[in-house]
Amino acid sequence: MRISPEIQDQELIPLLREGSKDAFRILYDRYGMKIHRFALSYLKSDYDAEELVQDVFLKLWIKRDFLNVSGNIRAYLYKVAVNSIYDFIRKKNLELAFQEFANGQPDDNDSTWDEVVYNDLAAQLNQLMAEMPEQRRKIFKLSKEKGLSNDEIAESLGLSKRTVENQIYRATAFLKDKLKRNSVLSLLFFYLFC
Repeated sequence: MRISPEIQDQELIPLLREGSKDAFRILYDRYGMKIHRFALSYLKSDYDAEELVQDVFLKLWIKRDFLNVSGNIRAYLYKVAVNSIYDFIRKKNLELAFQEFANGQPDDNDSTWDEVVYNDLAAQLNQLMAEMPEQRRKIFKLSKEKGLSNDEIAESLGLSKRTVENQIYRATAFLKDKLKRNSVLSLLFFYLFC
């Protein structure tokens, strides 16, 4: 059954809940460009705005079974768009914080948000490293923070090269295991240490 493009939003919701691709297409045609313009005003990138529109409508399709039949679909779409814009901006700020973290302390000109994210990530990584045995932590820091070779570490600590290699392997395995649950820290770890 073909749906008239003039159909009201309220009439589209039950059809969408039943899985009607035509109802979905009408909503996309009706609101896609409007959400794109709305997103573009915040994101300043046509590509990012288009990605956001795709994300909004993907969420609509996935959550169609839970739509309120008497609800306002336009308000729902804009609410999803606003939340997606917020998430996008937050993600971009985290990416900037990662770059700063990898390059050392944040600059004095950076925003408070970046400093908070940087300090939080550093604290979490330091907390995990504090859980390691002292010698393992010391060897790992000499390798990853100071950039010393395994031979240099072995010589400075009076250990065999094999012991140093083993401790670095165990430290890396420990951090990988702990960071599986936190994709942000995991990304940072692999960016910095692998």
